Amino acid sequence: MASGDNPDQPRQPRNMQGLLKFAMEATKSEDAPHPAHLQPMDEERRRFLEEALKSLTVDVVQQLEKAMKVLLDSDSNDDAKAEAIDTVIDYVQDIDTANDFYKVGGFVIIKPGLESPSAEVRSGTLQLVGELAQNNPFCQQHLLEQNILAKLTELLSDEPTVAQQAMHAISCMVRHHEPCLAAFIDIGGLECILGCIQTDNEKLRIKASFLMANLCTEFAAVRDEFIKLNAVERVMAAVKPSRDYDAKLETALSTLNVLTECAEGVRRCREGNMKQKLETIIKLNGGKEECQEQLEYANTLLKRCYAAEQDGTDR
Repeated sequence: MASGDNPDQPRQPRNMQGLLKFAMEATKSEDAPHPAHLQPMDEERRRFLEEALKSLTVDVVQQLEKAMKVLLDSDSNDDAKAEAIDTVIDYVQDIDTANDFYKVGGFVIIKPGLESPSAEVRSGTLQLVGELAQNNPFCQQHLLEQNILAKLTELLSDEPTVAQQAMHAISCMVRHHEPCLAAFIDIGGLECILGCIQTDNEKLRIKASFLMANLCTEFAAVRDEFIKLNAVERVMAAVKPSRDYDAKLETALSTLNVLTECAEGVRRCREGNMKQKLETIIKLNGGKEECQEQLEYANTLLKRCYAAEQDGTDR
């Protein structure tokens, strides 16, 4: 997001793992094709390592507070705010730093960022929410207490890049943290996921399908709620046989595979007269390597929903 960065210059390290990566990137052009013999360290490399080690003495809290000041300053321009968000994201990828970010009051920047008139700042703030929440129950709970889930669902209708980050942030908040999931369901979150699965925004559709599959696999009750919301019927409407690879078709077939892992899902799929569509998909795309996954999904659905019919029995 931040402009002016030299892509060829290794990012300055902020921890020991970062130092190792930094040193490897900075010296990879000097790597020999054969094992090297140990030699005294030359002065240039000694100075390089000393400078790299000095960078580890950065006061992380000070840097976070500096970034927060930029983000809360009404006179800061959007580029400066985007760069400040990048700085925070770099630090909070470490789970302990993410927790410290909350403790120093860092979450105060989230709501203003989500409400920014700048799409870049909104998108960056959503990415930050995702980084804070991912596999971190401490931050998931405190983000829930910030009451931002409703705003995240609202941003699913934003421009494509923002909407994609909003779905990612929601996914990171609700997966593996039932209080967040319950709150999301209470505000109509499952309906929002279904709406995104039917969108033409491919990346948003894929992220929504992934979250739906994850939740249905983890919680049978959530799968049943999706089915009650006519998820099977709504997804079947997106199944349109094509002679070539179709990302939207593949996503729909994948989603139907998840929804038909119960008797009610199978029943609804059968009532939707999917058999002819599935057979057509298999006929049109048989043998095409790029269509392999959608063919597998179609074959699984055909066997799962219509095997008894093909055997001449009433399922």
